[in-house]
Amino acid sequence: MVDPDGHETALRDSDTFDSLVATAPAGPSRIDPSMVLDFSDRPARERKHTSPLEWAGLVLAVILPPLGLLVTVVARIVIRRRHGWTTGVAVAATVISIVLTLVLAGGAVYLKSVSDADAAAEALLAEAAPLCEAIAATPDVLDTPAYGWPTDVAALPVTLEAMKAYQAHWAELAQLAPASAQTNVAAIADQAQILVSAVESSQIIDRAGNLAIMSTITDASGLPGWVTRNCS
Repeated sequence: MVDPDGHETALRDSDTFDSLVATAPAGPSRIDPSMVLDFSDRPARERKHTSPLEWAGLVLAVILPPLGLLVTVVARIVIRRRHGWTTGVAVAATVISIVLTLVLAGGAVYLKSVSDADAAAEALLAEAAPLCEAIAATPDVLDTPAYGWPTDVAALPVTLEAMKAYQAHWAELAQLAPASAQTNVAAIADQAQILVSAVESSQIIDRAGNLAIMSTITDASGLPGWVTRNCS
């Protein structure tokens, strides 16, 4: 301590020192026990784990994609509500089931279209069979001028009878023809009847002119191509 003359002197009286210590204000405690946090009652964080329902969804996503998609969606909803999360297995199962379901749907549509096309083709072949059989009985007729129109020079009655036979033959074929060929085949028979009626009325035969008319009708019918498509 400092004396009145300004000189420092040591404290010799222990009682005086003790009194100074006793009267000194107490400082704040460095650690407040009430400030210590206790985590002992905090629940442990649940680790993510894959549920059996999610595994089942993944397996079904590969085997039966539509059913796998349904199971996976249900699993994700249930687990998210219960735990607040979903696993990568559930996400993968969802993606796989969606992709494979779309593939199956596309395949089903394609197979259905192929099946419908095959059924239509078979129905057309069945419908065309009678005309195909009738044409096959005279296989060279489509290679002749006007499909067998009589061209031999003969007496009028003989030629007229040949013209009538031609008209009757194509009229019969028109009755056998399916819808895809009926109009063209009937046109041949109808034109032949017009020429038969004209010859019967005039008793004159224009052989070249009649052949040219019938050739125009038969060429427009497209029967050789129709036979190739439907009778093979």
